[in-house]
Amino acid sequence: MNKKNEIFAVPKNEVIDTGPSEIVEKFLDVSEVENEKQHSLVRIDINVIEYPLFTKNPRRKKNQIIRYFFNRDKEAYIQVNPTSGDFIPGEFEERVFIAILKIMRDKKYNNEFYTKPSEILYNMGIPQTSYKSFYKKITLALQRLSQTSYTFKNSLYSNKMKGIIDDKINTNIMNIRIITLNQAEKDEMEYFQDKRTKEVIKISISNYFYDNIIRKGYLVYDSQLLLNMDSPITRALYMLVNKLRFNKFHLRVLALSLIKKIPLSDDAKSLGRSIKSLEKSCKQLKEMDLISDYNVIKQGKLVQTEIEFFFEEKHNAIKQSFFYDDKNHFDNLLITYTDKGEEGEIITESEEALKEIQHERENITPTEEKINIIFEKLPPRAKELKTMPGTIKDAIRQYGFEYVKYTAEYMSKNKVTKIRSYFIQALEKGWAENFMTIEKSKSQKKKEQQLTFNTIEMQNTEKDKADEEIKSRKTELYNTYYKNLSEAEQEEVTKKVFDDYIKMSGTAVAGPAQKIAFQRAKESLIKEYLYKTDAEKIKDKKSTPEKEMKEIHMGTLIFGEDFNKEKENEISGSSVEDIYKDIEDITFTEEKEEGTSEKKIKKSDIICDIKKVYNEISLFQMELLDFLELLDTIEQETQDKIVRIVGISKHFEATVGGYYMKIEYVKDKESSIKIIKK
Repeated sequence: MNKKNEIFAVPKNEVIDTGPSEIVEKFLDVSEVENEKQHSLVRIDINVIEYPLFTKNPRRKKNQIIRYFFNRDKEAYIQVNPTSGDFIPGEFEERVFIAILKIMRDKKYNNEFYTKPSEILYNMGIPQTSYKSFYKKITLALQRLSQTSYTFKNSLYSNKMKGIIDDKINTNIMNIRIITLNQAEKDEMEYFQDKRTKEVIKISISNYFYDNIIRKGYLVYDSQLLLNMDSPITRALYMLVNKLRFNKFHLRVLALSLIKKIPLSDDAKSLGRSIKSLEKSCKQLKEMDLISDYNVIKQGKLVQTEIEFFFEEKHNAIKQSFFYDDKNHFDNLLITYTDKGEEGEIITESEEALKEIQHERENITPTEEKINIIFEKLPPRAKELKTMPGTIKDAIRQYGFEYVKYTAEYMSKNKVTKIRSYFIQALEKGWAENFMTIEKSKSQKKKEQQLTFNTIEMQNTEKDKADEEIKSRKTELYNTYYKNLSEAEQEEVTKKVFDDYIKMSGTAVAGPAQKIAFQRAKESLIKEYLYKTDAEKIKDKKSTPEKEMKEIHMGTLIFGEDFNKEKENEISGSSVEDIYKDIEDITFTEEKEEGTSEKKIKKSDIICDIKKVYNEISLFQMELLDFLELLDTIEQETQDKIVRIVGISKHFEATVGGYYMKIEYVKDKESSIKIIKK
């Protein structure tokens, strides 16, 4: 048996009888998940695209637990657990889930939002005349989506964790609460203003899936397009192929690999039928103009069958359009949420999460100002190195501005000579982490001291202000009340004040000295008496004691940089760090020491040295891929990863497979591709 057959020779599905529950186990052999405007665009979590979270089997069984394995030692798997007496989610639940993702987008990506069955049905494309017959089915589907639990063992992809979580994770897809008018809380009454509304549904997407949707663990699809596909197999195939091909015009994949991921039956008796189902879906995708063509390649045994998919530039243009339209919509929301928090605005938990995303983006977005700050922190000789600006840009995108800044400060304290080489290694190996912890601690202490000082200053200012207000009130009472009294009334007040003064002085009889002192302080003493009498009157007016209440409106974190500046052109689901790690044969170009001679480059060693203007990065990537395919020492997978790095960072400089490469893309300006054999 050849290697290909060994990989996909899957034993029969394992069925274990556990009494009331039935567990079905299947091997998927799925490789590690890779990261890849209309009003109907939705973000779909990579896990939902890559894994069979919704069964395509119309003949589901109650209490049937299905476990999908990804390796032979059974250490990586997904288990789908229905609630007692129910089925696992299927095609209808998938359609409901897509509609809910669309509603969440309309609700500005808040993770807690309210909806109604009619709104879900509308977004599913169900005719209004049929709503009544679907209400019960919608409620059942929502319960199934919230109550079905998924166990991910070494398989759940998390963009926040930058990869597969090496642990056992138990989660559901969403949580729901069905609320009637009698159950509604005060702030929920607005949803019942229409008297016809009998109930509303409060939905929150589970954190693992929500984090991927608001970060970069998703792909963008047109929800109307997905829901208009009658076949769930066609829908799953379209989403999978769209992810697998990235921006390539040609994709060739084993039919069995697609069958396992959709999933369809893969045992020996059913394999032929499953391949025919794939062919039917391929035909539908071609008729819908979602692929330009396909070819089923049958060679030897059925298990070796492959399918080729072909695409045109228009397919890439649509994909790019979806991505940018969605990104612009999301970026505008981030701007809105970052501006919130002023004038006592309340910030929800979801808005805080979105603000955190904006902060993360700010941190990994290189600007001229950030590059200059890092240059100032580095040893002075760094400015002499021509490659340092590009290196710093890549470092900020990969590690974040704060980490790079502390690394630069660490280098300055250690009198480094080989600056660029040391800079790259210090970032990769975390040499500055301890230094960064100490410096952050010092900075935090300074902030606390400053905060204490500011508090004292504020208290003193408030006290001065209060004293000034009291002084003003005393003067007002003296001028508007005392001076308007008759002479006899003034004498009565003066006598009262004088008697109080003598009591305070501790003498029984007023002598000449006390009388002289009183005359000097007479006006201020009368003002003090009038103020106290006035305050007592105000106090007496209160029928019951009342505690003082002070309202404090807390603002939110304000980012220091203007994030309306041009942002990094991201590609969903990938990070430069992840991709660099996967390229084994790679060395970074080092700056030559002063006094050494440069190696002369033979003309025959220059594979490519072009400079052109491209108005789309996809065109630049396609041309780059053409040149990379000429390099027989670099595998196809590595070529694809280099293209992805360029898509994210716009810059790549390294030696791979014995070839020095310097690649840089600048939209609508001169871009360059240089590849030289070492």
